[in-house]
Amino acid sequence: MPIKALLFAAALLLGLLAISIAWSTVGLSELVSPDDLRGVLATARGHPWAPVLVLATFMLGALVAFPVNIMILATAAVYGPWWGFLYASLGAFSSAFAVYFVGAKVGKEPLGRLFGARWHRLLDGIRRQGILVVVACRVFPVGPGTLVNLALGASGIRLRDFAIGTFVGMTPGLLLVCLMGDRLMAIFADPSIKQVGLLLLCLLGYFSLVAVAQFLVTRYRRRHHIEDGRPG
Repeated sequence: MPIKALLFAAALLLGLLAISIAWSTVGLSELVSPDDLRGVLATARGHPWAPVLVLATFMLGALVAFPVNIMILATAAVYGPWWGFLYASLGAFSSAFAVYFVGAKVGKEPLGRLFGARWHRLLDGIRRQGILVVVACRVFPVGPGTLVNLALGASGIRLRDFAIGTFVGMTPGLLLVCLMGDRLMAIFADPSIKQVGLLLLCLLGYFSLVAVAQFLVTRYRRRHHIEDGRPG
């Protein structure tokens, strides 16, 4: 591997890691507040170029490892739960794929030289598990989204597995954040039993979607293994 590629991979990883840590430890997140983000997104409300602004915001957020849930909440607050869900889905999925392709371009070899044989074994395990690993990374907060997508791309996991796992694992969470954000604001405005009930209904719907997603993915993997084991 050329030394330039190794240096590029090292600089990219260290830069993203430093920015991710800075958001939570040195107050870097105070430079851009949720109110600031909502103000930017609100400039396009009612305009046909609103999806373009949302997409650009999510892409920039991925570049600087900005917490994706804050961007999703801001989008839902500005555009409402349903349009917010559609716009946030566009931004979240597009930024995830963009970082995945960066990781795929860098590859696991320069990362393996940086982190050693254990890194190779980790990425090989990720690639073998495929969709299940991607779904788990979406459902459970295993790390900053930018670094997770970068590692998934570098692992050599197939684009199809990444796409299916991202859609199955991320969609319930996106829907929950958009709907819960709307419900929480409604509860603060009108703390009635009806609003609390709707919030609980959103939570029940989320866990139901996660359970269905896990069932479908497990069934897919079992069928896939059976087909792979058939003699040709």
